[in-house]
Amino acid sequence: MPESLDYDHYTYLAVTLSTAAHIRFQPSSLSAVHPSLVYNGQVGELQDVQLFAVPKADWDQVGEDILVALKAKQGVLGVDVQVPKQRVKRGKDDL
Repeated sequence: MPESLDYDHYTYLAVTLSTAAHIRFQPSSLSAVHPSLVYNGQVGELQDVQLFAVPKADWDQVGEDILVALKAKQGVLGVDVQVPKQRVKRGKDDL
């Protein structure tokens, strides 16, 4: 997975795959469900969770179609739209 994600230009989807599904061995093949879907790689050490990206310009128009198509694929247990979280530095008084 890339170290920095571009949330300004892409919407990211974390796709959870069944450990028993054959698709787990070629998760990049899921990008074939829509031309705007791009495979980004495995999420950390989680072998059953894969990250995909969709350009924001496309997401607004076809996002729902992509979600439906991914969820319909055999071996896909779930699809989560990733939302960037603002990191906050805490001071010693916050603990």
